[in-house]
Amino acid sequence: MITFRLNDPLSLSGFDSGLRPRLAFMCRAEGKEDAIPRVMHKHDDRFEVMFIRSGSGTYNIDGKSYHVKQGDIMLFNANVLHDECPDATDDLLIFSCGVEQLKIEGLPLNVLTTRAQPAVMASGECYEELCLLFDQMWAHVNSKKLYSIEIGDNLLSVVLLLCRKIWIENKQEQEDTHALLGQRIKDYIDSHYKEDIALSSLTTAMNMNHFYLAHVFKKYSGYSPKQYQTRRRIGEAQNLLLSTELGVTEVANAVGYDNVNNFHRIFHNLVGIPPARYKKFWLNGQVRT
Repeated sequence: MITFRLNDPLSLSGFDSGLRPRLAFMCRAEGKEDAIPRVMHKHDDRFEVMFIRSGSGTYNIDGKSYHVKQGDIMLFNANVLHDECPDATDDLLIFSCGVEQLKIEGLPLNVLTTRAQPAVMASGECYEELCLLFDQMWAHVNSKKLYSIEIGDNLLSVVLLLCRKIWIENKQEQEDTHALLGQRIKDYIDSHYKEDIALSSLTTAMNMNHFYLAHVFKKYSGYSPKQYQTRRRIGEAQNLLLSTELGVTEVANAVGYDNVNNFHRIFHNLVGIPPARYKKFWLNGQVRT
């Protein structure tokens, strides 16, 4: 029996006409050796989507801490700070895509969701479909055959529309008073992270008791204010190491460290390797942003 069905007219547009998302890069992290933390950083010129095929980790996106697991999708809008700490396990398999020219009606360039919505969502019934799409995208990107780039871009569009659908079908997260206060504290630290921020100056700026401030921010971000500032500094140091010709001492000074030995120790503790080795690994293609 022949079955025929017309495709229904568009009920809700996906991407703005005139722009189609472009796959800037794709990364596949597999196994414990690839579980290198990417500390607090942001991208001004692109959107990123990450899919936990298997494994787990702790990610901080726009100041909020998320414990992610198999099947979770993470969205990193442009200009949003995020912190990536995958768990170093043998079953780890994470796909991530850098996206340019993403334009959703009513939202800024390279932004898929509003700030009021969560940055992490379970793929649910779309898990198997997303596994197939990411596998196909990875195969085409690596094949470099005829039309492989265009096929990769089109597969990316399907992934993004599925993500958009998942987020639309789930209600927006309502921000409570603690979340709003946590965001205020985060924004202050982001503006002053290169300075020596004493807890007393932070409590004065926020006009709240220091015990309450520490409690609110820990609940919101998963970090103490000092831990967050340290991760913000080291994340910016990673950016400078990967995008400039600055030496380690110059990078340390640029992010607020007068003592390069102290910077070296803290970087090694957070990232797992020293700064010079981190840069060398990236230049050799063993580490991807």
